Amino acid sequence: MRPPWTWRRRPLVLPAWPLDADSAGPPCLVHLVRKVNGLGSLRGFVEAYRRHPPGIECDLVLAMKGFDSPAEAQPYLQEVADLEPEPLFFPDRGIDLGVYFAAAARLRRDRYCFVNSHTRPIVDGWLAKLNDALDGSGVGMVGATGSWASLHSWVTYSMGLPSFYRDVLPPLQTARRQLLEIDLEQLGIERRSKVDSLRARLGLLAHLPEELVDFKPFPTPHLRNTAFMVHHAVLSEMRLFVVRNKMDTYALESGSLNVTRQVQEMGLRTLVVDCEGAVYEPSEWYRSGTLWQADQERLLSVDNRTRSYACGDIARRRVLAGLAWGLHADPHPSAEDPLQQRVADT
Repeated sequence: MRPPWTWRRRPLVLPAWPLDADSAGPPCLVHLVRKVNGLGSLRGFVEAYRRHPPGIECDLVLAMKGFDSPAEAQPYLQEVADLEPEPLFFPDRGIDLGVYFAAAARLRRDRYCFVNSHTRPIVDGWLAKLNDALDGSGVGMVGATGSWASLHSWVTYSMGLPSFYRDVLPPLQTARRQLLEIDLEQLGIERRSKVDSLRARLGLLAHLPEELVDFKPFPTPHLRNTAFMVHHAVLSEMRLFVVRNKMDTYALESGSLNVTRQVQEMGLRTLVVDCEGAVYEPSEWYRSGTLWQADQERLLSVDNRTRSYACGDIARRRVLAGLAWGLHADPHPSAEDPLQQRVADT
């Protein structure tokens, strides 16, 4: 019997990729543009894109989310007119992965690099490095960052139940305070209202059964959805569903049937790619120098979460590194942190 939280999920089947090899073109770079983020967010991506060229020919697609009409999006499109992007419009529903899947269904290209609204490239040739990695033997999906973090283990730790994180993270109240500070920074507020706090707690209770049943304990290797590259043929073989909310996104990113695991079940490799183009298998991700480890000195791109780590103190770094890598966590910065300046520049 299907669990209750899946009853409302509507399966999403992408059209198959044509077998005609001649139809393959350059990579399709899909960047999410959310109206709620404002024009400044797009400018930040475009400035980083121009400062750090992709290093390979690509078709730039802007996934315009939440715009009432193409006319309303004109200031955004004028900002990038010289790059000749193809705009696709989507309603302001669902989360990033849902827009990516809907874009792939419309575009039907050979391969896509999906980049969310907060991600900025920080090295030249970043797209070429991802593309070369995807061309490797038996590779199905690659990303700029990956993690072993487990929502299941975090929930059991939060409830005082046996959890892998008990021997890794600081006392619960300390860990919660660090994560709350990050959330408030992302929202640009100093504190939540009582109503928002109550709503958040009720939401946690509502999702508790799913988090305990449909998410695996640590480690749960998964490529993060901030910047990743995949073939259409691989996407079309996945068991996907229409994404409506954050829990749907969490399920597809790190749940029992997350997209990384589905690719692996196809017999294909899932790799993290660093700033030099070196690749790492899931068992080696903690050595990649990318997400929440040391100075993240080998990052290919930055996003809001890698910025939070880079700009955080050692207490914050311990929590984030412990969540991602457990006993392999190494949050200690070097005497000089070169990423700090690169993050500031983006």
